[in-house]
Amino acid sequence: MLRQGGLSPDVRLVEGSIEVRLEEHQATFSTANVADAADWLAACAVINYPESELAKLWAMLATVAGGAIPFRTR
Repeated sequence: MLRQGGLSPDVRLVEGSIEVRLEEHQATFSTANVADAADWLAACAVINYPESELAKLWAMLATVAGGAIPFRTR
């Protein structure tokens, strides 16, 4: 979805860590925290790229749910 929307996500495994990038934003997580890396990627897209398809979907779901949907809600 991010790539189809024109963004360039990248995920790499490097020496026990997961490096996650979205455009000029990046973060590193332990391989034990895969869910945190996925949540960071979603939050980064929604916060920094509000015109992205993911951000629009997130906003629509929040509207249907009656308010904001916090990140890390799994």
